[in-house]
Amino acid sequence: MANIRLKLTAISPIHIGSGDFYEPTNFIIDEHLLYTFRDEDFFMALPPIKQEAFMRIVNENKSDSFVQIHSFIKNNKETAKDISLTTVKVTSGIQKDYDKVLGKVRQFEGRGGDNSRVFNQFQIQKIQRKQLKTKADNFVHSGYIVGSSLKGAISTAYQESVYKKEGMSTVKSKFQSVGKEISKNIFKDFKVSDSRVLKIDTSIGFSVNKERFDYDFHNAQANIKLSTYIEAITPSSEFMIDINHGSLDIKEILESCTTHYMPIFRSIFSNTTDGKKEYINEYLSAGFYEKYRHFELKSNQYLIRVGKHSGARSVTIDGIRDIKSKISGGGKRRKPNKWEQRKDESTTWLFGETSNSNSNLLPFGWLVCEIVDDFIPSQYEAVEYYEEQKILRLQEKKENNLKKQQAKDAEEKAKQEAKAKREAELASMTPIQKIIDSFDNDIAKIIQAMKSGAIEDFDNIKIELAT
Repeated sequence: MANIRLKLTAISPIHIGSGDFYEPTNFIIDEHLLYTFRDEDFFMALPPIKQEAFMRIVNENKSDSFVQIHSFIKNNKETAKDISLTTVKVTSGIQKDYDKVLGKVRQFEGRGGDNSRVFNQFQIQKIQRKQLKTKADNFVHSGYIVGSSLKGAISTAYQESVYKKEGMSTVKSKFQSVGKEISKNIFKDFKVSDSRVLKIDTSIGFSVNKERFDYDFHNAQANIKLSTYIEAITPSSEFMIDINHGSLDIKEILESCTTHYMPIFRSIFSNTTDGKKEYINEYLSAGFYEKYRHFELKSNQYLIRVGKHSGARSVTIDGIRDIKSKISGGGKRRKPNKWEQRKDESTTWLFGETSNSNSNLLPFGWLVCEIVDDFIPSQYEAVEYYEEQKILRLQEKKENNLKKQQAKDAEEKAKQEAKAKREAELASMTPIQKIIDSFDNDIAKIIQAMKSGAIEDFDNIKIELAT
């Protein structure tokens, strides 16, 4: 069986979902970093007196228990950071929402409101992660490209190629055989491995929905549609996969990927698509637009799109697309939904810093695949990055704590030295000198105090003052 190795480079954010969410009771966000942790680890790291306080909240089982638990965690955030399993960067918009939304919930604790509804809205869609071992025998949970997701993206492109050359009946016989006929499915033995991580970073931001064929230049807020919290693998992340393609022509298959996905990629930068005015480019990051609007692949490179928010065109075959698009219905009055059949999607999802972003946005899912020979990087490169970041954070925390303690010790030492010096000065003074010192050597105040009778032994003081 023949094999080929590919290096994958993300050129835009990628979200391959796990179906799970980051829940507010299992993370905190502080200084643009999200820290995840396990309940039991957090509990065991608490001192006994705080463990008792935590268990009182849990055992009360009130309607706002989740809110109280989160408030307790935020008040002990340094403990949560120390035992965190994963750390993910968040955008400024996520940090702002976290402080505003969950802070607002805390204000209404115990007032009988439905806090849990607001609280549960702050769920963040997770990417797929797997546990990797570091050189130090520690474990980290790293994002990666799932082999089945990549295989599905490749299969769609190749089916389109076969359809355009041989028709739909051939597509059905070669790709859609099931049950007893499964042996006829030419992709049955097409194996794509889960990716090996070479270099990775992740970020949590917003998936923002925008109209493709409508744009209001007069009212920017009118262009803001839906948004959700989402985690994504960031551009420049790199992976390696192996494909076992058997007797299939892998070059033909990979070329079909570029043929299928490149027109969709080009449309992101275009002013028109199939004669219709296209507005995606109005939202794009200037850096992304300039870097990729004239993008050309090298001879050993191919373009693929994977993951959530790839768009209906990416996951369907050109020529037989039948995309169902909702045009009305639903809402508060639950009107019947009305749909129309289209050849392309009418909206697109983009990754942004804030929920109301109208610029500096990025499309989801784009990968450049490159054929490589004997490319075997260190299996620890990516996981060591995570480990190093955690170690650096702990070192920075220790250094800051040490500096604070040193400053506190120096301040206390200076106070003690000043106190000892002052006591020595007072001990060397005569009683009358002490009186003079207590008035800060202000002779006029001393004379006034003597006249009023506040200072006794008038005659002796008068003699010493004269001296």
